[in-house]
Amino acid sequence: MRKQLLTFRLLTAVGQLGLLFAGHWLGFAVDKPWVWWVPLVYLLIVMAGYFRLPEHAPSKWQLLLDLVVWIAFFALLNGISNPLIWCLMLPILLAGLSQSIGFTWLMALLSNLSYVFLWLITPNSADSMHTGHEPFNAHVIGMWVGFVLISLLISYITTRLMQVIHRKNRQLVAIEQQRAEDQHIMTMATMATGLAHELGTPLNSIKLLANELMTAGASEQTRHDDLTEIDAQVTRCQSTIREMAELASDPDYLNSRITDLKSLLHELIKRFKQSHPDISVSIHAQEQPVASDALLELALLNVLNNSVAAKADHIYIATKARDNHIQLKISDNGLGQSAHQSDGLGIGLKLSRRILRSAGGGLDLTTHPQGAEVLVTLARIES
Repeated sequence: MRKQLLTFRLLTAVGQLGLLFAGHWLGFAVDKPWVWWVPLVYLLIVMAGYFRLPEHAPSKWQLLLDLVVWIAFFALLNGISNPLIWCLMLPILLAGLSQSIGFTWLMALLSNLSYVFLWLITPNSADSMHTGHEPFNAHVIGMWVGFVLISLLISYITTRLMQVIHRKNRQLVAIEQQRAEDQHIMTMATMATGLAHELGTPLNSIKLLANELMTAGASEQTRHDDLTEIDAQVTRCQSTIREMAELASDPDYLNSRITDLKSLLHELIKRFKQSHPDISVSIHAQEQPVASDALLELALLNVLNNSVAAKADHIYIATKARDNHIQLKISDNGLGQSAHQSDGLGIGLKLSRRILRSAGGGLDLTTHPQGAEVLVTLARIES
């Protein structure tokens, strides 16, 4: 707004200089040579204020300066008989767009008082308000009444308009805050779902090993091997929890970045194989730029973990580029229909679908007796 006001004031100064040059054709004579100093001094004050004052300095005094400059300009150029006297309304318009309601109405009052002041000092205007000059008197009074009505109308419309804009802005800010909170909750839920999958396997291993340790007759070597495995699984759990905590505390973890889809999938599979080394994964992917963030990675990991939960031992991933999107087909040989809820989506896949939809993509699940197929749609980015 500050730069826009500077542009307006520069145009005002240039416009005043242009009016002085074109005064002869516009119907008023420039008979006071020092009137040229008004726009020049105004231009210097405006530039000095812009470069010397802080960026958030109050601009009320600048609007008052605008009004004073116009008063001086018209006082030296025929007063209210100047055909451009309506320029006294410009500070009202600027106040309505940038200042409070009270200050806008104050500017309207000052502009109207300025009009009266110029009326009183305009040559022949006061003398003409006598008998025998009724047509001219009516013309001057009509101009004044019109100026008052239009200035009040401008004040009312601009203040009402800015009230509506401010109210809409507050609503948009509230919606954005709510969206950010919802996204944070969705992120936490997605991370919790992924954490449950990541910790499920080592916890089951720990439980089986603990039961074996409690079995009578186990040799010392067996006990030592079981305890070693339990320690390794506990370390794995700690590492998973630490990674999740670091991800949640990273302020940039939701920032989107452009990455290659093939590289992204290989990185995800590398992370996936750390938790599920016995699962075979095949990838047939094309090099294609996509917008990726932590949420998208968690969503894809949830899809892979869903296959593990369905007892799959092989997962096949293929990509295909379409006109404006990219399709990822993730197939497995798990239990298929018998491993899914009646609506076809577990909580992990539901969260993944919501994440992908918010990013302009989608997720569809198809089950059959030999396994399941998840079709993930991502927004395509041109190379």
